[in-house]
Amino acid sequence: MHKKLQKYIQSYDLIQNTNTYELKPNGGMIVLINQNVKCEVLIHDELFILDSFQAILINAYEESINIKSDENINLLAVRFKGAGASFFYEEFMDELMHHGKEPVYLQKDILQTFDNLESELDTYFQSRFKPSKSQFGVMRIIELVEKNHGDYDMEEVLKIANVPRKIFDKVFRWHVGLALKSYAGIRKELLA
Repeated sequence: MHKKLQKYIQSYDLIQNTNTYELKPNGGMIVLINQNVKCEVLIHDELFILDSFQAILINAYEESINIKSDENINLLAVRFKGAGASFFYEEFMDELMHHGKEPVYLQKDILQTFDNLESELDTYFQSRFKPSKSQFGVMRIIELVEKNHGDYDMEEVLKIANVPRKIFDKVFRWHVGLALKSYAGIRKELLA
């Protein structure tokens, strides 16, 4: 993965050679890119269809998401760190906030092949990157929570954010898709 992207993207995970898969929560949003057969994505007991060569943006979640197909799956899961997705898909953040349990369908054919996967993904995400205009410092807060293995001091967080608590809660949820407490709990569990 390109060095610039590592601050925002946790990993590119290839999901292959199975017809079912469980995506465990990581505290960040996920882009699922389907490169093959149609599959079903179950989010909060609601079923969504992911057609061949389609991509979806899934809000941060606290419960596992299940994927299944009649044939072997050939998917790529792009796992974002905390608020990372908001720097690439800002235009969809309001929609995710109002319909948090529903994925946003992205364009088809994000990837042309699976041959030079990492390079193709790096090029795609570098072209989508938009620096935040917010003075909020959300990625610094994410880094603080990561560094402290899910623990945080609210006074320190508010000092970094430089906003009142009421505004902080709303803005953090807009960027990350989860409340800080939920995000920190997931990260604590994963880092334990």
